[in-house]
Amino acid sequence: MKATEHIVQTYRRQLEEHRQEIAELERLAQALRRQQTKIDGEQKAAEVAGSAPHHVAAMAERRARIEQSLAEVDVKIRQARDGLSEAYYGVRRSEIAASARAEQHRRRRAS
Repeated sequence: MKATEHIVQTYRRQLEEHRQEIAELERLAQALRRQQTKIDGEQKAAEVAGSAPHHVAAMAERRARIEQSLAEVDVKIRQARDGLSEAYYGVRRSEIAASARAEQHRRRRAS
């Protein structure tokens, strides 16, 4: 395998890894949003029912932890998307360079 082919394959592998990471992080974010919605409903119901203040406070604390987790997941998604873009452009640059080299080689043979 030529070095350039190895570089392209490395970028493609990175590309796939970033795609999988993004999909996994987006699934996690969806699950956290569902939990957040559920807790919102439970917290409102507990407040209306006159539940003990410590119970309502515990739900608020849990919701805050979920919000923090969502913020962290969003940062990781942005980082993974940056990595995805970098890998994509690496693949494109490598493919363009390989195509140019192949064209040069073809022209030399034709001459």
